[in-house]
Amino acid sequence: MAKISLTRAHQLGGEEVHRRVDALAQKLVTRFGGHYQWHDASVRYQRAGGVDAVIECGAENIRIDVTLGPLAGFLRDTIERELNAALDSHLDG
Repeated sequence: MAKISLTRAHQLGGEEVHRRVDALAQKLVTRFGGHYQWHDASVRYQRAGGVDAVIECGAENIRIDVTLGPLAGFLRDTIERELNAALDSHLDG
């Protein structure tokens, strides 16, 4: 199984980082389907077909860990590029 791990520093307050990560999770559901659920300061996003991601919202950084199933693994580089772009968009905007 392919894995992706990304970490981004931020200077956002707790409520603001929560709001922006929630917007990112909603965008994933709208664009790719699946579902997400908050657990304390982390979001778990899952999609049938082999995508399982956890987004952890820390006081100083955000960490995303994604596990891709066999079929989704073929798109690892594309998915990683899109995640980086989405983080840029949601954290800087």
